[in-house]
Amino acid sequence: MPTCTSSSAIRSANSRTATGHGYSRLADPHPDAPVHDVTELSPTWGWASGDMISTVGDLNTYFTALLGGRLLPPAQQKEMFTVIPTPPKAWIPDTAYGLGVNSIDLSCTTVWGMGGAINGSWTYTYGSRDGRHLLSTHVNGDWANGTWKNGASPIGVFTDELEAEFCPAGADS
Repeated sequence: MPTCTSSSAIRSANSRTATGHGYSRLADPHPDAPVHDVTELSPTWGWASGDMISTVGDLNTYFTALLGGRLLPPAQQKEMFTVIPTPPKAWIPDTAYGLGVNSIDLSCTTVWGMGGAINGSWTYTYGSRDGRHLLSTHVNGDWANGTWKNGASPIGVFTDELEAEFCPAGADS
C-alpha cells in the first residue's frame, strides 16, 4: 500500500501474519446466536476483502494522501470522486460510489473513504474531501447489538460514530 509503513501486508492462505482475534455469529440473525472465534479463517474466499492486513494508523496515512491528491494525477483524482448514488434502501444508506472510494452524506457534511469487511472484522476509514480530518475504525466482530440509525450492525455503529466525529451537536461543520 503506497505511503504506508511495514504494518500493512497482504495475507496469503498459508501465512501466519499476526492479527487481532475476529469473532462472528456466522450470519445468524438471532440475538442469542453463538459467537465463534474466526481468527484462523482463511480470507482467500473474499480475496481483497480479507487479505489486507493493516493498522488504523496506516489507513489514516494512506487516505490522507489519497483524499489530499498526493497519490493520483488530477484527472484520475477527478474520476475517482465522480460518484453514482446508491438506490434507496441500499446496503449503506446515503452513499454514492466512485472508483475505489465512496461518499456518505451525514447530517452536516459528506465524508469520503472506504470500508472493508469479512467474517469477524469490519474496518472503515472516512474523512473530509481534502483528507485533513479522518476517522478510522476497526471492529473485531461482525454484528452489533443495539439501535443505531442504520441498523444493528457495524454499519450502524460506524455511521453514528461518523456523525459524532464530523457533525457534533451544536458544532459548525
